[in-house]
Amino acid sequence: MIQTGNDELRSYQVGSIHAELRSLTVSDDREGMLEGTPHLHRRFRLMSIDKQMAATPHLYVHDLDKIRADAKARVEEWLPRERAYAQLTSWWTPEDAAGFGQTVLSVMWFQTAAQDPFAYLATIVGPLDWTTLARFEPFDD
Repeated sequence: MIQTGNDELRSYQVGSIHAELRSLTVSDDREGMLEGTPHLHRRFRLMSIDKQMAATPHLYVHDLDKIRADAKARVEEWLPRERAYAQLTSWWTPEDAAGFGQTVLSVMWFQTAAQDPFAYLATIVGPLDWTTLARFEPFDD
């Protein structure tokens, strides 16, 4: 498992916004599975993602439409084994923001063990629109 903390900040360009990586976790997406098929795994993963997205509206899941289409088509190919989850922050704030704070975006994706999660994250977030996807979090006074 890879984890980074505040002492190891990396910067990413997300559309026109400069953001900093606050955390990155990579874990085995099939850990604990005793049996199953790629299709069943994909369906369970989609249920889990839907729950996460309902609880975290600022979560962007890379290739979600493709994962949904593959589940619908009953594709019998495993998702890449590693699930990565990153949290990025930026000092950019929306014009209508009340008070001081920061904006936050969480990103989830699946990758192989051979892929560098930091580099892969850069390719995912580069074309995204931070101003649409990120959530404003005000600082406590």
